[in-house]
Amino acid sequence: MTYFIILSVIIHLTLRSGIFTLANLVEVRKRNPLTEIVLVEKEVEPKNNESREKPIIKQLDPVDQVDNDNSLARFDSEKTRRVREETRAREIGLTRNASFKSKNGKAMPAKPPEESSEVPEFARMSNSNPRQQNPQAAAISTTLPGDIRFSDATNLNTDANIYYSFYSRVEELFYVRWSERLHYYWDRIDFSFKKNQLSGRTWSTVLEIWLSASGEYHSAHILKASGYKPFDEAAVFAFKDARFFPNPPRAKVEPDGFIRLRYRLSVPVAPFQ
Repeated sequence: MTYFIILSVIIHLTLRSGIFTLANLVEVRKRNPLTEIVLVEKEVEPKNNESREKPIIKQLDPVDQVDNDNSLARFDSEKTRRVREETRAREIGLTRNASFKSKNGKAMPAKPPEESSEVPEFARMSNSNPRQQNPQAAAISTTLPGDIRFSDATNLNTDANIYYSFYSRVEELFYVRWSERLHYYWDRIDFSFKKNQLSGRTWSTVLEIWLSASGEYHSAHILKASGYKPFDEAAVFAFKDARFFPNPPRAKVEPDGFIRLRYRLSVPVAPFQ
């Protein structure tokens, strides 16, 4: 039985037009882009004994790790890890655990981004200026269950997944392209249209990406449109522009010679204040 993983990606866009100049786009490629990516389980209910694939989380070195713990893990990653308590970072961005260093050398928690009533929630959660964003701050790109409390670091129970490195490569290759394409459209949308037509909802594109057995992009098939065509186009563009995803697992190649990866790419736009 073929399994699919739906990649749910949430991007936080800026409200200020012109902020992503060519120079800033180059800077985005050097630093962490203003987006978040989440691997989540497929939406289709399993039949009979068919199992689900768990969300795949970027591997992090856990804090307060415990041994000899046989509790179930809700997530997959590169390694099997168990922690004393599951937590998630407050800041949204590429998944990382990091901290600032004080003058005495001790680690200090990252300062959360300042809030402003002049920009919507999604823009506050990811600083609108990449030059002002501190790459040291702990962040999480994954939409996690609500019972996992916020903290200064992300610590999750995970089981090892043999396909982890491939999914990680796919994320790295399409991530920046998708982010830049969305920002390109967002900066050209009239403010009144953003406020009256786009705000207050999440725009989700469900699509299936077909790759050749060698990992070359073949085609994209939109299974469910978001309702706003530029967001759908940005999703397709990211994979088409990446063109090649190296070293795909042979086990993912189907009898017709294609690898099919199903994704859900979401753009939540909070109500404008």
